[in-house]
Amino acid sequence: MVESNSPAAESEERAIVIERIFDAPSELVWKAWAEPERFMRWYGPKGFTTPVCKIDFRVGGVWLNCMRSPDGWEMWSTGIYREIVALERIVTTASSATPKVMWSQLHTTECPQTFR
Repeated sequence: MVESNSPAAESEERAIVIERIFDAPSELVWKAWAEPERFMRWYGPKGFTTPVCKIDFRVGGVWLNCMRSPDGWEMWSTGIYREIVALERIVTTASSATPKVMWSQLHTTECPQTFR
């Protein structure tokens, strides 16, 4: 383990990598992240809905969404797009926008060209 007070070093040490392969064209998977009306159809655990989704899909743009549980509990989250490489990579901050629920992270989504 590398000792450091750097937030960047700390975030690399605590990284979680989740890989998923979709039987869909890369362009469609990309649109599912970039277009609010598509994002709302899939985001969240089974049984949850996404009744609100605002996406300003550009570097520096802000996103905001609400994930609603089957019993009506809402969790709001927001972030800022830091990097967008079309059909390859999205890097965004993500944090809670729900009062009294605190979390934040840096989130990277990659669409490797090998799956195109």
